[in-house]
Amino acid sequence: MASAIAACASNEEPPKGSPPETPKDPAHCRFELPPDPSPTKPPNAPSAILAGFGSAVLDMPIGAPLGGYGERMDFLGGEPVDGRARRFAKSFVPSVGMHDAPRADAVAVLAGGETLVIVRADLPLLNENSVFDLEAAVAPDGSMRGRILLTASHSHAAWAGWQPSLPLMPGIDRPRRDFADRIVGSMALAVKAALASLEPASLGVAVDAAFDPENTVTSDRRGENDEVVGPDGNTAGKDKDPIVWAMRIDRADGSPMAAFINLAVHGTLGEGSNPLVSTDIPGAIARSLSAELGYPVLHLQGAAGDITPREIHSRQACKGAARCLDMPGLEVVGSRAASLVKPLIEGIQMGDKAALEVVTRTFYEGRDYRVKRPDGTELWYAPPDVEPDGVIFDDSGKIANPIDEFATASGAGLCGDPSAGSFASLPSASGVYSSCVDIQNGANILFSLFEVPAPKDTPLCDTVRTTATAVRISGTPSGDWLLATIPGEPTAPYTSYLRSRSPAGPERTLVIGYAGDHVGYVLTAEDWLAGGYEPSTNLWGPLEGEIILDGIIEAANIAWTPEIEDPSAGTSRFVEWEYPPADPIVPIVTADHGTPAPNSIVWWPDTDVAEPPVPAMSVARAVSVARFAWNGGDPAVDMPEVLIEREAAPGVFEPLLDAQGRPASSRDGAVVLTYTPDPLDSPSPAHHVFAAVWQPVPPDPFSHAEPARPFSLPLGRYRFRAVGAAVSAAGKVAYEVVSDPFDVIAAPLSPTASAVRGTSSIEIQANLGSAPGLRALQDGPSDTDIPLLGPWSVELTMADSTIKMVMVEPSPAGAASVPLTESEAQAVVSVIVRDVAGNGGVLQVQ
Repeated sequence: MASAIAACASNEEPPKGSPPETPKDPAHCRFELPPDPSPTKPPNAPSAILAGFGSAVLDMPIGAPLGGYGERMDFLGGEPVDGRARRFAKSFVPSVGMHDAPRADAVAVLAGGETLVIVRADLPLLNENSVFDLEAAVAPDGSMRGRILLTASHSHAAWAGWQPSLPLMPGIDRPRRDFADRIVGSMALAVKAALASLEPASLGVAVDAAFDPENTVTSDRRGENDEVVGPDGNTAGKDKDPIVWAMRIDRADGSPMAAFINLAVHGTLGEGSNPLVSTDIPGAIARSLSAELGYPVLHLQGAAGDITPREIHSRQACKGAARCLDMPGLEVVGSRAASLVKPLIEGIQMGDKAALEVVTRTFYEGRDYRVKRPDGTELWYAPPDVEPDGVIFDDSGKIANPIDEFATASGAGLCGDPSAGSFASLPSASGVYSSCVDIQNGANILFSLFEVPAPKDTPLCDTVRTTATAVRISGTPSGDWLLATIPGEPTAPYTSYLRSRSPAGPERTLVIGYAGDHVGYVLTAEDWLAGGYEPSTNLWGPLEGEIILDGIIEAANIAWTPEIEDPSAGTSRFVEWEYPPADPIVPIVTADHGTPAPNSIVWWPDTDVAEPPVPAMSVARAVSVARFAWNGGDPAVDMPEVLIEREAAPGVFEPLLDAQGRPASSRDGAVVLTYTPDPLDSPSPAHHVFAAVWQPVPPDPFSHAEPARPFSLPLGRYRFRAVGAAVSAAGKVAYEVVSDPFDVIAAPLSPTASAVRGTSSIEIQANLGSAPGLRALQDGPSDTDIPLLGPWSVELTMADSTIKMVMVEPSPAGAASVPLTESEAQAVVSVIVRDVAGNGGVLQVQ
């Protein structure tokens, strides 16, 4: 039954022609009422904290689509890397491999008698129906309803093709129920692990209100709102949102369990041409911080709607756009971020007592709503049959009210471009409304691109609800805090306005974006009317963001009171979302899984040579690669993990470990994994060839504090070990396969290195030349002109065979002048130049 949602209840008569105080739900939609109301409980006092942590790799097949970029869609020019069949994608190009594995990480906290689980997942976006499914998967009895705060990282190279949304298909492909079950199941594993591991803990929060003023990590990407003034007078649109906050959870013995870092940044360092699944820059920041601090640091999104990552362009010689994911750049930006926020996390004041109140509400969004701003301004939409007058702003520069240009009863997308037309335009559209596509008239065209039938009724029922969570955290050493989630991509003006409306005050309000649902970009009305790309992704026009803001503030007001109220009173959920029909994926039975495939032609991320690789007996540290290909299981069941092992004793291999004792793994970006079916274009390939490529550097990410680390991998014999799964004639089985061993040797000097005689010096240019570009070697290009880092030991051999040893500190470009007497300079015939790890070689003096 449809449920009425109160909206800004008032005793005043509504203005003539405005929507009713209680929005009316579409007659064709049925909404689930909340459980029986719970009585209001007295205030909860801070009590001992229990906390637990859990993590799980998101289970999806290589070949599934990656979300975030519409250009991966066939209709918009998406180009697959080859002619492989699309077993797991519909209208998006298939993924072909993995840079690192998307995960779900969960932290459960019990304090003051209330339970909260924060789940962050490496996903481009998520929808509220997935939150509802996760609650049910964790606790079928309903006990976790409203207790799980779920947020997406917004990586544009993370798994898609599963999110329950039809309007968002141009960014995620046609959704599959079986894929959704796999993703939700993975997240449920993380949540259950966190709840099962609860132990005494302490908690603390800290804020940096002036993050990265030099834009070394992030920068403002939306110029359209630079001059936009927020409803509260804020001018946040002129720059990026500067606020970063952190929360740390320690065990009772003082050892950190995990930390959150809320750092707003779009996950777009990888471009739409990239076919490798990757956690992108949110994952890189988390990985760098985890490596620096020695415990899990989990990234949360903030006001990233108008924030872009700093582009490094570390790959200057990649073989085409599909092979140009800036993997080194991810490490470099991650290290920059870590150096800025590590002190914030380390300096958090911790306390072993706190109280929580968790309020999750699903509320109305749509056209039948009256926005009431604190300054008395009211805004609403005119009925959709009113002829637009073409007046968007009145003579004073304020939004003309009522808004008659958004003349649609069902919502409209792709708005924002005054110079573009529309294949299903709004009546008499002008300005930023010119490009709007009316859902009622355009859904049949849009949905046909994904072979989804047009909806029988509009508006779509899931588009008239959204979900937000507010959490009061009280009693911490740094004071009381309010967490507030935003169900989409908030920009700086919107987030600043939200903070100003918060009952906790702006300095005490911690915002999490991309959480609970995804309505597109979340903007103030003025920001929406400024146009550009951002207004194109939501469906309910310029007022949608502020309609949602009222719902968030209602949840925040409930959470901020000392009493524990019924959080879902007056709310209702749309739970009857149906996935489009799809043929089931039947795993292919294999017999050759777990065997090397040395003669297979596979897709590599660093070379376009279409020949089987010749196994190398030795590879140069840092500047070369080792390769291994093997027959695995059908990717429908096989997401192999590749580990690097080093010979510890003759014939005895042990995992290569990072500085924290964790194995070097393809799950963490140490090895790049790809998949190629054989035959390539077969919908039922007989062979499933996986390939691993490893650039011999330590598994720890690049760190500006240790610039020589990439060149310091211990020399010796190494091998690959792949662990996976397959379906045999007898059922599902596990397999392991190892490569032949190979030697890692010191990196030699490039042929372009030189030693030139001067009158009283030897001028040395020592570089290591080109590199594969899979790992960061420096803050700069990591695949060309790699210098030999200092300090150098330089051994000069004279004509009479005498030797002189000197230590030299070269320039960052690998150049140095060795001062000598004139007679010494004339006598030198050769030099040996080496760094502290032994890389380098002999140069003949010219």
